[in-house]
Amino acid sequence: MAGTHKYKALLLDLDDTLIKSNKLYDKTLLHVTRYITKKFGLDDKTFFNNVMDKEMIIQRSFPTVHTRHSRILVFRMALDEVLKVYDYSILPEVEDMYWEYFISHIELYDNVISTLKKLKELGVKIAIVSDGSLGLRIKKVKSAGLQPYIDQVFASEEVIFEKPFGALFTLALSKLEVEAKHTIMLGNNYKNDIRGAQLVGIRAGMFDPPEDGNPMGQDSQIRVIPDFVINDFSEILNEMGYEK
Repeated sequence: MAGTHKYKALLLDLDDTLIKSNKLYDKTLLHVTRYITKKFGLDDKTFFNNVMDKEMIIQRSFPTVHTRHSRILVFRMALDEVLKVYDYSILPEVEDMYWEYFISHIELYDNVISTLKKLKELGVKIAIVSDGSLGLRIKKVKSAGLQPYIDQVFASEEVIFEKPFGALFTLALSKLEVEAKHTIMLGNNYKNDIRGAQLVGIRAGMFDPPEDGNPMGQDSQIRVIPDFVINDFSEILNEMGYEK
């Protein structure tokens, strides 16, 4: 129960838990597709829908590994469908453009910095556990101004399989040298963040702010019950046994 035990470590998802990512991904995709359609004389709406369709195909084709986050594969599939011949050197160019735009437009949720700063001062170990490549997770953390407050960043790339597989959580526990019972996980995905952490004995909560929240991943077969739900990031202090 909140307030009865001071936890030693906090594990955090990144997208839609610390940074407002959901809408930004769409804006970023639109930015890049507009560049591509202008370059090749394609219809904006048609090609955007094509890219969205290919993004879903990639995610479904690689549901448990970080390849599902690859934008270069998305753009390749989309361009291959509409152009018989094109300069393939554009592929890494537009992927770089995608992530540069995303990273430069990152916005944090309210009270993230002030809360993490307080936890850091209290001696709590803080780590990111996020699906995808390690390099990109670190770039996001640095661009968002989170680096001074985050002790470690762990990515599914390091353990092959993504959440809810337990390897990413156990890697974080091992590196931070803390036990699961002394750790809390906060995320926005019922299956990946909440259930994944609970399966290795970590108390896990859902972040569901009233604005720009993106709770997702509820399993229709096995309903996932978070140990707690917070609507403002600062409420994690109470859940960890500290006063706001």
